[in-house]
Amino acid sequence: MSDYYFAREIIDTPFYDFPDELSDAVPANIFSYPNQPVPLIKIFGPLEDYNLVDIFLIPSLSIEFDLFESMSLGDIFGVNWVDIILFDKGNNYYKMLQLCNEVKAIDRNNSDFEFYDEFEGGEFISGMNKLIVDEKLIDSVELSKRLIFRDPGWREKIFYHESIVKKIMASNVKGIEFFSVDGYSEFLNV
Repeated sequence: MSDYYFAREIIDTPFYDFPDELSDAVPANIFSYPNQPVPLIKIFGPLEDYNLVDIFLIPSLSIEFDLFESMSLGDIFGVNWVDIILFDKGNNYYKMLQLCNEVKAIDRNNSDFEFYDEFEGGEFISGMNKLIVDEKLIDSVELSKRLIFRDPGWREKIFYHESIVKKIMASNVKGIEFFSVDGYSEFLNV
């Protein structure tokens, strides 16, 4: 059994995005260091009334600022947090995840996926039918360097170590939940 989890939204939240002129200001996989909070705007939202959530996932994991400060998530290897100002029901401050940390964690032989390609300098996995984590591969990396990461061949999901999940969930957050990566399929509801 793996010590890793994926996140998913469990409340209908609006779709947020950056204004066109700032669309490249906060890439998900490259660090940027804006000198002021980057605006994030509501593109469209649920038809019924909604409340803002503590954490949302799109365009990237974003945690309400005061909640983020209480979680002590600021010093994680391969992670940068950017100040965001969310323009929805007023001005709301969040921290948004940028992630450059990659750890080869997927068992390429025993996982079941639709497509795999190796190419010069990389690889690509898609159509994850059943995810199997390679415990030997993952254990070969120091824990402090694999608390939050992506697999370089399958960038669809972010892996969160159980210690990070416990920190986040201890705050009784609204908006997301975490579920085990074991046996994950993108085609079945877990």
